[in-house]
Amino acid sequence: MKKIIKQWIWKLLGINRILFEQEQLGSKLTTLLSQQQSILDRLDKYQSEILMSAKFDDTIRGCPWFKQTNLSAGGWASDYGLMYTLFRILNDTHPKRILEFGLGQSSKLIHQYANYFDDTYALTYEHDNKWIDFFKKGLFEQYEINIHTTELEETSYKGENTLSYKNNCKELIGQKFDLILIDAPFGSPKYSRSQILSIVPDCLSNSFCIIMDDYNRKGEQETINELKELLAQHSIKTFQAVYSASKKHCIICSENLQFLTSL
Repeated sequence: MKKIIKQWIWKLLGINRILFEQEQLGSKLTTLLSQQQSILDRLDKYQSEILMSAKFDDTIRGCPWFKQTNLSAGGWASDYGLMYTLFRILNDTHPKRILEFGLGQSSKLIHQYANYFDDTYALTYEHDNKWIDFFKKGLFEQYEINIHTTELEETSYKGENTLSYKNNCKELIGQKFDLILIDAPFGSPKYSRSQILSIVPDCLSNSFCIIMDDYNRKGEQETINELKELLAQHSIKTFQAVYSASKKHCIICSENLQFLTSL
């Protein structure tokens, strides 16, 4: 009876309405705070990308092998954070054999580097012939781009569907690479870009570095975890670092290249 009377009094005084409006305002405030945080996060990423772009420009100044510096980093392409890391690895460690999954802005660094040094070999995997033709315009006459064209296919890793290159690139087994950049194929929710797991550690030189772009995504993180576990099973000691600009990329390197984890 007391509860009924209390509810009647609250209704009479409009307290129920007040409480309802307070709840609505609280919900709106939570939404606004969430939107504000999202905007701040995006601004932080843009700021990081701008700063990394300036750092990249300073770092490449006077480089004898990187002459065609017209890059379109960001968006779907590699960001300036990855470009900086890649340039430092190329310029500081001087890899002789380079494997790249995905033709893009990073290819401009890799293939200029490979063309400048006579003892260096670079190979890029790409599935899209139209993109290859478009990309080569204006570049092919300046330096050679070594591209292996192959199809993409749905495959399975630990029972999870994932997108990979045809036959998981098993044709690479027997070849050795100092540097591997993984920026393709398109991301998968689980074990993204898992073709790397089919060719390591057989395709790795004693001294090596592996870069995984889009490490902010769960699928790429899972593949890196599998990769580290696989290398550990073969008693290969590795070191890891995660770098950020507009998005994240991860590097795994051999012990002698540990300094790459503090670029």
